[in-house]
Amino acid sequence: MTDTETPEIVSSLEDDSGERMVDILHHVDAEHFTYVEYHRASVETDEWQQVKDDSVKTYKTQFAAYTAATRKVDWMMD
Repeated sequence: MTDTETPEIVSSLEDDSGERMVDILHHVDAEHFTYVEYHRASVETDEWQQVKDDSVKTYKTQFAAYTAATRKVDWMMD
């Protein structure tokens, strides 16, 4: 990607257990959205580990990125 700025997190979605999360990101300088999936690596330190980075695929709107995540991230399909 050619983004030069750090993307803005516009939405963080957690599963019911609080162990998995998806961030919807807005890449301001490139004017697109992406999503990244994480799981909790450590409860004690509240660290998260990236599971899936689908940032190669870009979306024109926040809703489009959210919809893509709900179709591709298993726990969001439940």
